[in-house]
Amino acid sequence: MSPTVRLKDFHQSTAPFRFGHHPDFEASFRSCFRRARHYLREGQFDKASIIEGQTISLSELADPRHPEVFIIPRNRHCRVVDEWGDNIGVERTILHFSSTDFYVDLDKEGLFRSFGRSVPFSRLAQINQLGYLVPPRPKGLDKSQSIAYIMPTFHHNRWMHSLLVALLTEVTLARNGFSQEKRTPLVLTDGCHDIATPAGGDSIKRVDPENLGEEENFSWVLEYYDLVKPWAERFGFNVRLAQSWVKGQGLFGQLLDAIDKICYTALDCYNLGMLRDSKTRELCLTNPLVIDVWQDIQFAPDLTRFAFANPERLFLFLLLRAYEHQEFLLNPYSRALDLFLKKLVQPLYETGIITKKQLLIQDDNWLHHELEKHYPGKVQWYIEPEELSWERFGTQKEQQEFCAQLGGKIDHTDDISEFDPCLDWLVFQDGKIVPLKQVISQEKVELLEEIAASTKGYYVYYRP
Repeated sequence: MSPTVRLKDFHQSTAPFRFGHHPDFEASFRSCFRRARHYLREGQFDKASIIEGQTISLSELADPRHPEVFIIPRNRHCRVVDEWGDNIGVERTILHFSSTDFYVDLDKEGLFRSFGRSVPFSRLAQINQLGYLVPPRPKGLDKSQSIAYIMPTFHHNRWMHSLLVALLTEVTLARNGFSQEKRTPLVLTDGCHDIATPAGGDSIKRVDPENLGEEENFSWVLEYYDLVKPWAERFGFNVRLAQSWVKGQGLFGQLLDAIDKICYTALDCYNLGMLRDSKTRELCLTNPLVIDVWQDIQFAPDLTRFAFANPERLFLFLLLRAYEHQEFLLNPYSRALDLFLKKLVQPLYETGIITKKQLLIQDDNWLHHELEKHYPGKVQWYIEPEELSWERFGTQKEQQEFCAQLGGKIDHTDDISEFDPCLDWLVFQDGKIVPLKQVISQEKVELLEEIAASTKGYYVYYRP
């Protein structure tokens, strides 16, 4: 049996403040550290608390345009305190590769509490964002060595992602002049856009793609938890209109799609970059504020269209997202066991032992408990992607012919289409609104298109 190499053997030796932080943060931290050390040497122990950074009250960060959301600068080491002088600590919502973090009090009466403390939104804290995906195989690793992963490898969840989407929506719309009355239904919708994600996430959606997608079941979940009527009465929420936005329709559906992509890219690339050296990680290191692209979203004066004000930063963001898809999300090594849970759930779902309703209101912990009950000892928490080999084919016919040759050795197949490189996203250029592909060089257009096409294929995973 080939030796197993532990995942931690391939962690990158990241400088404490370099990856994911604002480029000015380290200097600010070190300045506070030096001053605190000086005070300790001088016996001025009362001043040594400077090591915690400059104390900033939330009231200093308040913005009347979006009164529930406080924007925290990431360029300096600071201690943010609430109205009682208590550190907000883990309640600070971090947006890596950007100039801003956020704070919102989910326990204070208002818009964000209305959905942030609701049962379906809270459930998202127990829905893993990336399921059974694993980091790319380290470059240079001897083929005789395999890597074992404790699952899940990545621990960020749909709750983190969804809260970020709601925060960015609120601030973006407020900055662009939308009234509180106008933007409230949009923030509710964007914050809850993933509430119908089934237990087990994207892998389980493949059990029944037509019936288990979060977009199709968004309204059902809101109705199930009796949220539609009170939100309609209090916030002017229209569930049919919201459903169309979740499906990406209309101006605000397009805005949700853009902010959604920005948020998951920031979370995924940070967590991936902490584990692996890659083009994804390198781009983040060389462009540490690439996620500030969200601040470039501006609406036309009549508020009927929006575009990005910085075409170059938009290109860099889309390149980052493209690398994430190529190196990770659609990487056959990373996806080798992504369908593991789906294969266990499929027969239980088809026989009614596990139902659609259960998948839409329960979470990952419940699902794993059910699978342990029906498949004692088969739910894997310690996996090696090398258990499977794979081949990629250009046509479905070639894939089918290969499957016929291997017979019972086939584990599963995976058909991957090109992902959208988003070259049609709009930008401001010389007073006009035009697609990005008309502004950037042909070389950059071709690079994004080439990466998008690079993962397309018909895959066969099999046991050698």
